Amino acid sequence: MDENVKKFKILRNLLIVCFVIVVLGSARLQILDKNKYYRLAEENRIRQTKIPAPRGTIYDRSGTEIANTRPGFYVSVVQMIADDTTITLLLDFLDLDRTHVEDRLSMQKNPFMPVKIAHDISYAQLSVIEEHMDKLKGVQVSVEPLRNYPYGELFCHVLGYVGEITRTEIERDSTYTLNDYIGRMGLEQYHEHTLRGINGVEFIEVDARGREVSTLIEKRPIPFIPGPDIHTTLDHALCESVAVFLEEYDKAACVCMDPRNGEILVLCSKPGFDPNIFVHGLKPHEWQVLNSAFDAPMYNRAIMSCYPPGSTFKPFVALAALDAHLIEPTKRFTPCTGKYRLGNRIFGCWKKHGSLDLLGAVINSCDIYFYQLGRSIGIDTLWTRASQFGFGQKTGIALPNEKAGCLPDRAWLEKCYGKNWTDGHLFNISIGQGDLLVTPLQLACAFSAIANQGSLPVPSLQQKAKPRMKKLAIDADALDFIHTALHDVVTSGTGRMAALPSCDLCGKTGTIQNPHGEDHSLFVGYAPMDSPEIVVCVLIENAGHGGSIAAPVAGAIIRAYLTIRRNARYAEAPQP
Repeated sequence: MDENVKKFKILRNLLIVCFVIVVLGSARLQILDKNKYYRLAEENRIRQTKIPAPRGTIYDRSGTEIANTRPGFYVSVVQMIADDTTITLLLDFLDLDRTHVEDRLSMQKNPFMPVKIAHDISYAQLSVIEEHMDKLKGVQVSVEPLRNYPYGELFCHVLGYVGEITRTEIERDSTYTLNDYIGRMGLEQYHEHTLRGINGVEFIEVDARGREVSTLIEKRPIPFIPGPDIHTTLDHALCESVAVFLEEYDKAACVCMDPRNGEILVLCSKPGFDPNIFVHGLKPHEWQVLNSAFDAPMYNRAIMSCYPPGSTFKPFVALAALDAHLIEPTKRFTPCTGKYRLGNRIFGCWKKHGSLDLLGAVINSCDIYFYQLGRSIGIDTLWTRASQFGFGQKTGIALPNEKAGCLPDRAWLEKCYGKNWTDGHLFNISIGQGDLLVTPLQLACAFSAIANQGSLPVPSLQQKAKPRMKKLAIDADALDFIHTALHDVVTSGTGRMAALPSCDLCGKTGTIQNPHGEDHSLFVGYAPMDSPEIVVCVLIENAGHGGSIAAPVAGAIIRAYLTIRRNARYAEAPQP
């Protein structure tokens, strides 16, 4: 009997302990951890759906939209509900690759969350899906803001494009989520964190299987915040004119800028691409074809391609000599006979010019004069003066992937050719050939410094930005001499085909030797002569002589600019 009582007491005590544990546990769950478990329960009942924020609009200088937002339909799948029949039907309706869809589904670890498998579907595809919606389990069709480029490829390189974010990019920046879009290339990439805006949140009630029931009224959605707009310095009317003038050429670059403040009016590269195709979505093989195309349409030749500047570099060689007081403008070297001997090597000129002074050498672009001029001033003086104009350095434009080019100095030549490098290398640099490499944008900036009487602008793409100008320590008389010489190049020299009857131009032609084919054609100029408002750099690949090809194109662009400016001023004037 005592043994039974003892067992009963033990059992009773165990029950009491268990009861106390249950009571304490319940108290902890319902009182101490109430908020935590309420939140978890709500998360099972409530799904937070992202409301994508539209990107900021990009405008040209006149207020014209050159990148904006449009609505687009996209298709999502909830993995927990969708079956293989659903996936198979979607692959057929939307012309999707199964591997692509499976890869996207694998990126979402929560099987109850919808995963976007196709975006920017056509109205025809939308109609087919709506018609078969009863057979499509776990499929949702929604609307999202999509990037739109009204002018197609006209601004493609300077604007860039947007594409869906990758898994690697999400791992690198946790502020992005699956299905977000991110800027690539151009202004879209450079100003990504400004343009993207802040996504909103909508609260959706779901059932035990994760299916949407309704929008929760008691939980107000968090509204999205659109990305701020950007007002650029680009001029869409002038860009359209440039596109027309370059239409017959396959590969070219053009930069137009205001030398007074560095504002970029045109930044053009050919061939281009339509950035809208990336919004719609490219299949892997389509991207491979575009990215590996022989003519490199994704490559921005205005800031990324480095070319020898040819004879457009000669004014800076002349400036170096004058600024260092090594020669007078009246200086004459051995007359040009079309050939010049250096040791066992013959260096040529494109024409027999005879005896020339410095002005005549610039006007007629005499190579033999500049061989001798470069040799007399030396590599150190040439590099010191030329580097002031930004050669061999990035300009500082607010775009990704700009190249610095190459301005060889003594150390560079010794590294590449040893201490026994010859005057032949200096000869080539003195006429803008050989190892010297520049971008079209660098040339536009350098000529702006001549037009500005020695103020080198940092190119700008954003309106109302404070101009950044670097005052160069260059002799004013030397600048005036070159300024006059560049005017004479257009009136009576190699740049005559750029001349306009209504406006005095200054400029310099360049013919870039190309060992792989026809020479490249180049012209850089500015106008009006007395008060320059625009600098134009035109480079056309494989087109031939700069004076006969690039010069007339540049003249036409300046004429178009003057017409646009005149019409704008007339429109702004008070009407009677």
